[in-house]
Order: sequence, then C-alpha cells, then structure tokens
Amino acid sequence: MNLKKVIIAISCLFAGTFLTAQEVTGIQADIRAMTKETDPEKAIVIKDRIIKEYDLDTLKDSETMDMLNGNVALAFVMKKNYKEFEKYIGKIKNRFNQTSMLNMAANKLLAEDIDANYANKIAVKTLEEYYSFKDDPNARPDSYTLENWERFITFSKYPYYDTYAKSLFALKRYKEALQYQRMTFQGEPEEGLPVSVERYAKLLELNGEKESAKQLLLKIAGKGKLNKGMIAQLESFYVSERGNNAGFDAYMDSLQNNKAELIKDLRTKMINEPAPPFTLKDLSGKQVSLSDYKGKIVILDLWATWCVPCIKSFPAMQKQVKKHPDVAFLFIAVQETGDNIPEKVKNFMDKKNYSFHVLLDEPVAKGSEKYKIVSAYKPNGIPAKYFIDKKGKLRFRSKGFDTDQELMNEIDAMITIMKTL
Repeated sequence: MNLKKVIIAISCLFAGTFLTAQEVTGIQADIRAMTKETDPEKAIVIKDRIIKEYDLDTLKDSETMDMLNGNVALAFVMKKNYKEFEKYIGKIKNRFNQTSMLNMAANKLLAEDIDANYANKIAVKTLEEYYSFKDDPNARPDSYTLENWERFITFSKYPYYDTYAKSLFALKRYKEALQYQRMTFQGEPEEGLPVSVERYAKLLELNGEKESAKQLLLKIAGKGKLNKGMIAQLESFYVSERGNNAGFDAYMDSLQNNKAELIKDLRTKMINEPAPPFTLKDLSGKQVSLSDYKGKIVILDLWATWCVPCIKSFPAMQKQVKKHPDVAFLFIAVQETGDNIPEKVKNFMDKKNYSFHVLLDEPVAKGSEKYKIVSAYKPNGIPAKYFIDKKGKLRFRSKGFDTDQELMNEIDAMITIMKTL
C-alpha cells in the first residue's frame, strides 16, 4: 500500500477526483457536481434530490449518504456556519468517514485562510477521533484484512498530524508545530509530501535549527524534488552566506546531481507507439493537427480549468516552454463542463497570462459524449503529459504533479533522450 496513494485517498475521499470524464455517470456525476456547490442551502437541495432520484436507503447506501452529508458539511464550514457544519458532520455514520471529513474541513479553512482557530479546533477533534478507533478491532471494515487495516491506520495518521501541524503553524505556535510535523513522517522527512517537507524546513529554521533545515533542503535538491517554497528558502540561506544571489542558478544546477541517473532510468521506461493523430481548434479558432509538427518533438499537456494540480504545474511548464523553444508544447483543455467552453478557457488563460498554445478537446462526432483526445490517449486522470518524438512516435507518458523541480527535471531528461532518437 503506497503511502502517497493512501494520503491522497484520505484527502480526496469525498471529492470524487479519481473519476475520469468517461467514468463519471449517473449518481457519480451528480455527487461530483455537488462537491462544487458553495451555497449550503443549494447543497442540501441537491442532496435531497439525489436521495430521492436514486432511491437511496439510509442503511444499504450508508457510504453514499456519508458522502452527501459530508459535502453539505463542507459547504457550511466554508461559510463559517459551524453549528450546521457540526450538525451534518454528526450525520456521518462511518467513524473513519467522519474523521476524514473533519480533516478535509480543517484543510480547507487553512488553505483559504478563513479561520485558523476553528481549523485548529477541528484538527484536534480529528486526532481525538483517530485515537478512538485506531486500536479498535471493531472499526475494521469487512473488506480489509487485518494486515491491510493496520497498515492503513498507520499511514492515515500522516494527513491528520500534518493538518494539525499546519494549523499550529498558522497560529504561529511554531514549537508545537515542529513537534507534530516531525511525528507526521513515517521514515526520513525528505520522503514526505512536498508541502509537508516545505513546512518542516521552515519550522526547523523558525525554531533555531537553520543548519538542519539547510541540510534537509540539500538532500531534497539532490533528489530533484524541491518545490518553489523550498527553493526560496534555500536561496535565502545562499544570500545570507554570500551577501547576494549572484550565481544561485548555477549553484542550483550543481545540486541537481541526479540527471544522469534520471536519464538512465527513463530510457528503461521508454515506449515506442504511434502517437494517435488529431485535429483540434486552438483558442483563436485555428485548426491544429499533430501532423503540423512533423520533424519536431511534441509535448501534449492535458489539463482543465478546474484541475488544481494542473494549475499548480503551470509555472514550471511556463519555464519549460521558454527553455525549449524548439519543442512544440500543446496544452489541451479536456473534461471541461458548462456553456461556452472556448470563452471560459480563454478567459482563464488571459487572466493567468501564460504563453501557452491551447487547444480544446472536442466530441468525436456532433452530439457524442466521447471526446477525441480523451478517447485516443486514454488519460488515467489529469494532469497527463505525452511525449512524442520527431518521427511521431509516442515515447513517454506521465501523470500527476508533485514539485516544480521534479517536473522540470523529468521534462528536461525526456527531451534530451528524444533528441538522440
């Protein structure tokens, strides 16, 4: 059971983010739409409609009912209506579901800087609930073996401790925050999720352990996994030691000692398949075909305006576009919903001011629910990237996003390999 997958599963339990566009149908699509509703009263109306339309039973469909009540609770907490939030949290029957929802609510309050004090309160409640069932043999679902349940319980403490540490950090209770951030990690801190490691490095410095913070960041740099916050902190150390940031970029390059190994590893994973052809319109209405780029390396980036990791990856992707002007980067908007999608995507891009060549996925035929790119390339979630060599062969696939530096290193390595083919 992979630690990162467990953490993501716990964090996204109620969000429905694992479903691709072709998998979301019926009640799944309705629940996914419900997660985007920010008005609590409208969320209740949607909840009641779903229950009635799909004839849900309180006992037989308890997991789905938990999801519905959890979504309503989230809508209330974001409006700071804590009485109603607690009411709907109380309707969640499964103790683990309830704990996961409490954790998600605390995270949302912190992420949007709404109420760190209440976030801290429910983060404490999350840990109390976790402690109450983690050693209870009756809490184990029938679908879990004892071994898997114990492993899951061990891993699930990561997001709960992490959120509590985050709330303490927001409240500037740095000593306590460092204590709980340390308790978050199962193994070496540098193997944790980037956002947690970034916070840990900052807490080390804030608690007078500057050298420990620096050594941690150097380790992560050697793995090519620094994110923007870590790079900024490492640059501050560099400036404090040298008086200015002259030569910092070269210094960073010297730390990225994994490039040769990365290239070697990626060569073993290289594929050799014909890249599915396509013709789509860009934001100006111009027809663009993959065949237009014959003789060039092409990188397809499948994304959506609602996809948080897609958007987080864009600053790094912008750097790559500028760094590799001889490579054709095509950013294909997929899985968009609603009316006037071209205008929606264009407005998004205009606001963000990225110099991307954006294409729009479109139905394979008028009125069809199947789309060209999603059907041809079959992404297992987004962001998804496809690397096509000069001969039109698909050589690499990648999905997801962790850190800027890791993404840029991977793209650099894949381009280096494809240039030799």
